[in-house]
Amino acid sequence: MSGFKRIADVVHKSVVTGIFGGFLYVTLSVGVQVIEGKQVTKGEQIQAGFIQMMKDRASEEYSKYYKTDHREWYDKDDDSYLKKLPKKEDYAAAAPKSN
Repeated sequence: MSGFKRIADVVHKSVVTGIFGGFLYVTLSVGVQVIEGKQVTKGEQIQAGFIQMMKDRASEEYSKYYKTDHREWYDKDDDSYLKKLPKKEDYAAAAPKSN
């Protein structure tokens, strides 16, 4: 019985040490990501151009909301909505260039 108890103790210590090490690793990686996130938010956001474009479009749509003199009906053959989709060139100016 003494041999089985010794083997069980070694296995138990290994499992507990592994779980504790995994917890420390996850805690460290999350901590590093939080620190990096704080440093990134100090500077220019990567998606700043896209976010500003979406804000402008939302304010434009909001200003047209109560106007009843314009017509925006659904037409089966109308594909003009495809021309209104944002293209990367529209908002990529604010994003930093990557090499």
